[in-house]
Amino acid sequence: MDNSVSEAKEKPHDNPVARQRLKAWQPIVTPRKFVIVMALLGALLLSIGAVITSSNASIQEVSERYDNTNGIVTLHITEQMDSPMRFSYSLTNYYQNFRLYVKSRSDWQLADVDGPTDICTPLESFNGIDLYPCGLVANSFFNDTFEASFCPSCNTSECTILGADEWQRTGISWHSDRQTKFNARAVEADETNTGPAGFPIPFPVPPSPGDNEDFIIWMRAAGLPTFRKLYSKVERSFSGGDCIRVNISNNYPVDPFGGTKSIILEEVNWMNGRNSFLGALYIVFGCCAIIASVGFGILQHQNPRKLADPDLIPADARVAA
Repeated sequence: MDNSVSEAKEKPHDNPVARQRLKAWQPIVTPRKFVIVMALLGALLLSIGAVITSSNASIQEVSERYDNTNGIVTLHITEQMDSPMRFSYSLTNYYQNFRLYVKSRSDWQLADVDGPTDICTPLESFNGIDLYPCGLVANSFFNDTFEASFCPSCNTSECTILGADEWQRTGISWHSDRQTKFNARAVEADETNTGPAGFPIPFPVPPSPGDNEDFIIWMRAAGLPTFRKLYSKVERSFSGGDCIRVNISNNYPVDPFGGTKSIILEEVNWMNGRNSFLGALYIVFGCCAIIASVGFGILQHQNPRKLADPDLIPADARVAA
């Protein structure tokens, strides 16, 4: 009696999962199906790429390179630009994705939780004093500042500074970054927030909330050597012939790494800005899928092969079977 009870307990439950009786479907990939699927996939990718490219072409954008300019730089509006817009700065020849650079940070320190700081090497401390925040990423913070004014004409001096409701410096970073990844605290007595760059990093005690978000945006490393980072949201529309005069406090040198600096004003679309690379990527992969479909279709037409043809089994294998 005990043995039968024990055997009953050891048996799996009488359901399709425990008994491994789940229904399954295994598609058989035939040349015909492959050609059809690749053709449909190529058409889908090309359609998405065309939509993205068309959307990018409709975005108005003005930019101006300023490198070592300290003072007024003018953006000339040639066509109607509708809000919302983004004002960004751009750097070239700056490799934020370099492995030593991008790993030199302590996310534990930035979030104010217990964790190692030795991963900030080679910039865990400066002049024998612990850095807060530590690391190459934090201590190479981009510290140029911008203030924009609207001018109804490029030949007039009657310009008005964009107010806080038009020149929005808050809410520009990711909400998850502000809430979870960055938690400011006061600099302790045995720490310093002034590293080799020679200026205090605006974290954790910034002059204003906007400056702190600039630091958060900078800490999200770019994947390519030419990149742009958001500086302000612009909630105002402009007409052709208008001018935006940007007062630049130029603090960040680009000559040491042979780069350039630019300011960019651009409209925002459903993709939150222009992304030419993504559109080109969809088109390239769509073309590759179409080419593969046509190529395999021609190959199958010239050299047809019957699926599961027993004549293709080697003679010795058939005898063995």
